[in-house]
Order: sequence, then C-alpha cells, then structure tokens
Amino acid sequence: MADLSLLREKFTIREADDLDGQDMIALGNRLVIPLEKIRDQLVIRGHSMHMTLRYGAEIIRHLSYIGAIQNIETLLDWEKTWLNLINKFEAEHSPSTWICVYYHGKIIFHSNHHHMFFDIIEQCEHKNQSNGDNYEQSIVMAQKAFKQMGRNVMIEQESHVGFVVDDGLEELRFAIILRTPVQKATFIGRMSRNNDLNLPPPRDHEAMALAADYIEGINMAVRSGFMEADINKGEIKQSSDGMKLYKAIQKRLGALSAGISQLERKFTVRYRPEKPDFKTIQQNCRDNAS
Repeated sequence: MADLSLLREKFTIREADDLDGQDMIALGNRLVIPLEKIRDQLVIRGHSMHMTLRYGAEIIRHLSYIGAIQNIETLLDWEKTWLNLINKFEAEHSPSTWICVYYHGKIIFHSNHHHMFFDIIEQCEHKNQSNGDNYEQSIVMAQKAFKQMGRNVMIEQESHVGFVVDDGLEELRFAIILRTPVQKATFIGRMSRNNDLNLPPPRDHEAMALAADYIEGINMAVRSGFMEADINKGEIKQSSDGMKLYKAIQKRLGALSAGISQLERKFTVRYRPEKPDFKTIQQNCRDNAS
C-alpha cells in the first residue's frame, strides 16, 4: 500500500465583516486511505489520533481480505467495526469521541457529533481533486461556499503531521511526532519479520495499531503524571471521582503496554532514538507539575 500519513488539523473560521466576533474552531485529525484496486480513496476524520488510526487500520485490514470493490457503502459494516474498537475506558471517559468517513466528499458513516465545517471542506477537496493535491485551493472554495450561504468568512488552517508509515522492501517504518508539555520529539519504529517465528511480515494495519497504542499511551502517561502531582498535593482525594479516573488511566496504561508487548513478540521492532517509556513520561510530567 502507498505511504500513509495522519494530519492533526485546526481550522479557524472568522467572520470577515465582524473581526470582533467569536471565531468558530474546528479541530480534528485527517487520514486518507488509498483504494488502490479502484484508484480511489477514503477520507477518515476523527476526534482523536489513536481512534482515527485504529479505525483506519481496521479498514485497511479488511481491504486486504477482499477482491473486487463493488460498493463502497457496503464495503464493511462501518458501525459494527467502529463499536468493536470502543474499549471500556473510551466508552466511559470519552463518550463524545467522533469519527466520520467520506467518499467522494460525502459522508458514508459517522458516529457522534462532528463540526459541520469538515463536511464542507471535504466536498470542496473532492471537487478540487482534478487540480491536483492543492489543499489551499480547497480552503478558498470553502470560503466561497460560505459566501453562497450569506456569510463572508476568512479561514485559517494549521496542520501538523502526527503519524507517517512507509512500506520498505524489508520492513515497515513509522514515525510518531511526540508532543507533550515537557517534551517535543519524533520517534521512529521499524517493524520486520521475526525470523524465530514462522509468520508473515508485518502489514500496514499492524504498524498503525502499534502506533495508536503508543499515541494513546503517551497521552495517558501525561494525564497520569499531572494527576499524580495533584494527588501528592492533596487536590485529588482518595474517594473522589478524580481518583477513580486516575485508577482507570493506570489500568488502561497496563492494557496498552500489554498490547504493545504482544506485537513486539510477534515481530522484530526497533526504535530510534529509543522506545518511548510511559513511566518516564509520567514521572517527568509529575515532577514538572510539582
């Protein structure tokens, strides 16, 4: 499969005729899934990086098992696939997590509320595809679409690559841009066949699943570290909801670490500069907040 990348995006929609008015902010993540068999693509937009990656990984895994693509809307059970990814922590503590799948600029599946601006920009991006990969032109088209609705707006976009995977001859390489309150860095993982096991080499969806576990784990470690500082200062009491959340985060971190270890046993995985350590991230955040 072609190289994949996930973009973290922020759009600011500002009324051009009322600069003192309140801006609209649209935050999300964007992942393009190539449909190489029909020379087409799906676009996934999601609330969180890790759930966007996991959903994309499931779609790619499913694509690897099917032959001809007949109907995109019935390609898989979109809702069931999404619900199967919602773990207990996600369901209880992030119930508003949203996901949206676009094909030719139209929604074919969504769960929970997402910003309507994403629908507009995807429609514009599809219409603009004949002009090549020119996202800036799609934003101009979106401004014109708002004007047709009677609103004169300016749209500003900020985007950062959050994840990249490329398929080499002997291994899969993926990169995660790590941004925490105490550290900004990029770490690279290399996945290849484990010569001690009679198993096929890793696939794109497995690299995406591993990266999703790291991204979620890093976020959990950051939250946990700052909460530990509050616990030490007596701001989170033993019987409080905050303590229940802290314990749930610790349990989730354990599950993520176990999932990562399972993939590391299945494949040969090497990291550069080094493997992210959740406990170290947790400790650094705790010390920084103390």
